[in-house]
Amino acid sequence: MTSGSSPGGAPAELPTVSIVVPVLNDPDRLARCLAALDDQTYPAHLVEVVVVDNGSRPDALPSLPEDTRFRLLREPSAGSYAARNTGLAAANGEVLAFTDSDCTPHVDWVEQGVRAIAASSADAVGGAILLTFPAGAEPRNGPELYEAVHGFPQQRYVERDGFAATANMFARASAFERVGPFDADLQSGGDTQWGRRLTGSGLRLAYAPLARVDHPARSSWRELTRKSRRVADGLASQQQRTARGVVRAVVLELRAAARAWRPTRQPVSISWDRWRGARYAAAVTWVRLIRVAALLRPPVPRRDHS
Repeated sequence: MTSGSSPGGAPAELPTVSIVVPVLNDPDRLARCLAALDDQTYPAHLVEVVVVDNGSRPDALPSLPEDTRFRLLREPSAGSYAARNTGLAAANGEVLAFTDSDCTPHVDWVEQGVRAIAASSADAVGGAILLTFPAGAEPRNGPELYEAVHGFPQQRYVERDGFAATANMFARASAFERVGPFDADLQSGGDTQWGRRLTGSGLRLAYAPLARVDHPARSSWRELTRKSRRVADGLASQQQRTARGVVRAVVLELRAAARAWRPTRQPVSISWDRWRGARYAAAVTWVRLIRVAALLRPPVPRRDHS
């Protein structure tokens, strides 16, 4: 452990932290993310930031602050989990933190994440992912309404589903040594699989509500479609691929789409009216149909890493 100062000023043994940030064609939002990481309340000499470019276009290559704590690596294999694994292999920290290039960590994000691991004696924690909307505080169109309800329910992910979204996750390095890295073949859902391997091995996952990042909501149908296809392919790749399993999953998706049109089944977290309800239901239906299409496609063969 490395000596440092606690946020309250009292001497404490604080761990070193490596932050892994994958990026693909997102230089402007990455710049905001890195500026936020450069402004953290956690002792700067205990932090390193490993940015992993996953094949950005020449006109969208990432640019890092002129600071030796920030490193840029390349991962040519497509997929954010392959990129995160490259960052993991290069990380030196006792605690490994993950966020995405489109996220803006709050100024005390690292401090609160490390504190949550220590206070809960957890092996990993998932922090809060707060959605932001371009038109202000309230979602307006179908994609934004869908995101507001279904975007990143991190507390549910952690406490019910047994994983944390990597947009905001901290883990002890020892947890990765025991459980192994992410599945580099997965284009989506690698955090789900890794989290369930973690809890399945007897290690502990906890929710850290004070470790917060802001994440922009998908505000267009194109953005929602792109995300939904990626997530659907990830879910389908982990489904039981028997005829009965596929039929059952398709039926569940179609039922969920139908329920969204019933006003009594729409969420209570937003002030609903007929206008919003119809747009929300349309977005739910679209996402569920994308999932059905993914379920009905033949499974993609896994890459040979030998």
